[in-house]
Amino acid sequence: MKNFKFKPEFKWLTIFASLTSVTLGCWLIFAIFTQTKIQTIPVRIVTATQDKVEDKITGESGILKLDNQRNIKSPITGTVEQVLVKIGDKVKKDQILIRLRDTETQIKLQEFAADLKEKNLQLVDKQSSLKRAESKLLETQQEYRNIQNTYGNDINKKKDEKIREVQKRKLEFTRKQQALTVKITDLKEAKIKLQENKQLFAKGFISETELKEQEKKVIQAETDLSNAKDDLSLSNLDLEQQKLELQSFLQDVRNNKSEPQQKLKEAKTKIDQTVQELNQAKLALNQVMREIDKLKIQRQKIAEELRKTVITSPIDGVILNLQAKLGDVIEPKGDVLVIGDPTQQIVELKLSPLDATKVKIRQKSEISIIGFQSQKLTGKVQQISLLAGDTQNNNQGVDNVKITAIVRLDQVNKNIVPGTPVTVALIIAQRDNVTVIPSEAIQENESETFVWIKDQQSKAFKRIIKPGLQGLDNIEIKSGLKPGDEILIPTLENPLNEGDHVVIKMQ
Repeated sequence: MKNFKFKPEFKWLTIFASLTSVTLGCWLIFAIFTQTKIQTIPVRIVTATQDKVEDKITGESGILKLDNQRNIKSPITGTVEQVLVKIGDKVKKDQILIRLRDTETQIKLQEFAADLKEKNLQLVDKQSSLKRAESKLLETQQEYRNIQNTYGNDINKKKDEKIREVQKRKLEFTRKQQALTVKITDLKEAKIKLQENKQLFAKGFISETELKEQEKKVIQAETDLSNAKDDLSLSNLDLEQQKLELQSFLQDVRNNKSEPQQKLKEAKTKIDQTVQELNQAKLALNQVMREIDKLKIQRQKIAEELRKTVITSPIDGVILNLQAKLGDVIEPKGDVLVIGDPTQQIVELKLSPLDATKVKIRQKSEISIIGFQSQKLTGKVQQISLLAGDTQNNNQGVDNVKITAIVRLDQVNKNIVPGTPVTVALIIAQRDNVTVIPSEAIQENESETFVWIKDQQSKAFKRIIKPGLQGLDNIEIKSGLKPGDEILIPTLENPLNEGDHVVIKMQ
């Protein structure tokens, strides 16, 4: 067996392979060493969910009241004579609650009643005088009509005769106009016939006798037309004469100074005098009526004062408190009781002007009873005042300026005492069944809104999103995420950059 010897080329290859193996080993050791030194960023992780988002105004303080809850005040000064209700009583609208005593006003009312009775007697007398004047006027008017009828009948008869004559002449004139039209037509036809006969005669179709006969007819037609024109002129003159006679008759009537006319004038003068007497009777009656009306108004005012001694319920409701008792002297505008409608409950709260601009009628509200965290109520905004007011009444600055809002509860809770303080959350906007994430997960820069997501190698990268409604602690995501996606939330001390390795820290 021959000894094997390394060739020079093989020797160099062996040396190169050995060096390469050493180098790769060094690099592997270096890589392992550096891998253990890569920095990781601690983050929290949250999951996008399908939920609702609500934009709220929270922490507003209010007072729960009954609907139409109000203090009933005394309209006058008076002594409490009767208290007809007690706390907790249910009452109807216009039901008498308290009676006050006012003796002086009752005496005044009796005095006015006596004065009114006297004026009513005067009224009866003046009414009788007026009836007599009216009867007298009717008599004088009838007398005038009788004279007028006799006088008028004669005038109307003559006038009718004249009018009939005019109408008769008009008819005659119309007939003669029609006759004239016929004669004109006859003459035209005769002339046309004569012209035709001349042509026939020239051709030898008719005799000279027939021609002359037609010439006679033309002459006769001309004569008849002339006579018709004369008749029409005479008829027109006759018509104009009748018109003049009618006008003359009417003028005579207007200037008539006969005895019937004088009697008619005297009767008219008598009517004028009676009318004057009637007007005087009316004035006297009206004067008494005005005095009676004045007394009635004065009596009504006194009666109104007496009605004020009776305090009635303005609504169907329940008595919440009584501040007056028998024998108390009540001053005007003094509180006597508190009443409210138990079928509806409301919350009255004060809003800042800025918050009030966000609130709309019928917006949902959540009401919490102070001291009872489990007691939650719901309602809707019923009313927002259009006028801001100073809650402290001291005009010390805009911080005290508030706007009153009323929230009506959806359901009555009889276990809550009116006057109980509550806190109210007003829901400005709401989105249901949308993708939501905590607001703190949102990242923004000058050009985009995004969240941090990690890949399979636990490297952070950006996910561009489109945010929607912003809630108190969460936000709606319109695009870019879906329920179940995990989002990274870095700490303020360790902000993230794309490609950073992250490690989830326990919350």
